[in-house]
This record gives sequence, structure tokens and C-alpha cells, in this order.
Amino acid sequence: MRLSLISTLLFLSSSLSHGQWTLPEFNGLAAAALSQDDLPYNNVSTEQQPSLLILGRIGDVFIEGNRAGFAVQRFDWGSLSAVGQIRNHQYLEAKDSALITEDKERAIEVGPQVSMRLGNGYVSQFTLFQDISDAHNSQEFEASIYKRFNVSNLQIVATLAAQYQTADMMNYYVGTDHYTANAELTSEIELLATYGISEHWSAIAVWRYYQHGDDFKNSPLTSGSTTERVAIGIGRYF
Repeated sequence: MRLSLISTLLFLSSSLSHGQWTLPEFNGLAAAALSQDDLPYNNVSTEQQPSLLILGRIGDVFIEGNRAGFAVQRFDWGSLSAVGQIRNHQYLEAKDSALITEDKERAIEVGPQVSMRLGNGYVSQFTLFQDISDAHNSQEFEASIYKRFNVSNLQIVATLAAQYQTADMMNYYVGTDHYTANAELTSEIELLATYGISEHWSAIAVWRYYQHGDDFKNSPLTSGSTTERVAIGIGRYF
């Protein structure tokens, strides 16, 4: 949930396109949080760490957790956006495995996203991500659907997604000298909840669950087929 690089580049691009050098105003929720990563790699324990959760806009740029972007074109049925994300649920350090000699690094990925309103509050999104950080140097295709639910001071955003990871991406994160993985689908469930404590303060919780396929599970690097991320924090609206 660290977007400092992506969000900085995007809002500077937005500012320059309007001939301005001033920092755009942030509108949204910024929360200090504690996150926990349960990664399915052998010899890797569950890890807790402080994090910053951001939901909102900086000028024309929207920020949603580990993603940021801006709308390139809006239509009656939805929009076309340019988005970027940090792949922070797939990584492995070489010191944690005798089977690899180099880190499997978090990647910075960018690409186009098409959003379509489906009615009754449901929105579908189709995204192509390309690594630009010289990590896996490959692509992921994602199709997702989400909806917001409001109950008094509680808002929940529920998302279901399917992600097609290419063979190159799979082999970067779970391949070894003696194991080659094929391209496969990963499914994801995400629940993002905010609860208004006062006019300016809110509690926030994020749960992400990834179900990987057999090629991921059968790798000698992995200990299972699921990844889970949880973050809980308190933030202020600006």
C-alpha cells in the first residue's frame, strides 16, 4: 500500500499538463495503519509492518490503496484511464530460499483500464498491467467487478477479480532452475471498509485474499496456493 512514487509521478504529470507547478490539493482519507502479509513462500513467516492507506484524489489523480491513475476519457457508459500499481503481494528475498540467487522483487506496473457501469451500483473494470520496473518484465490481465454498500456510518467496497498472469510473470515469481510454470489464473476477493468516527476521522480495514492456481502451488518455492493481506488503521479526511 505504498504509492509514493506512482502518485508523485501522476500528479506531477497532471499539474504540468495544465501548465501549473503548484502541488494539487488532496481530497480524501489518509490513514496510518498496521498491515500483515501472509505470503505462500517456504521459510517466510507472516510479516507485520506499518503502512499508509490513501483513498482519494490529488488534482485529477485518483489513489485507491496500492493503485493510482487518472481518467484519459470519460463516456456515457464509463471511462478509459491510465493506472499504475505496486505489486506488493508477490515478492521473495533470495536470503529466504536456497533455490534462488536473486530477489523476486515487487514490481511497478502501469497500463490502460476500461471501467463500465453495469447498473445497480456495480462497476466492471478491465486492466492490462505491464511491468516498468525491470522486475518480471511481463504482463497481467485483470477483469474485476465491485460495488459499494452503505449502512449508516459504515461503507464497504466489495471486489471480485480474476487475474491472468503470463508464463513469464509466473516463472519470475515461482520458477526455479528446475521448475517451469505455465500461465494461469489467480482469483481475488477484496473487502475495504471505512467507519466514520467523527466528521474528520474514520477507521479503515482492508482484507485481500488471492487464490492461486496449481502451477503456483506446485512450485518448490511455495508452501500453498493462497496469499492474504490485512491492514487496519485510523485516518483523517482532508
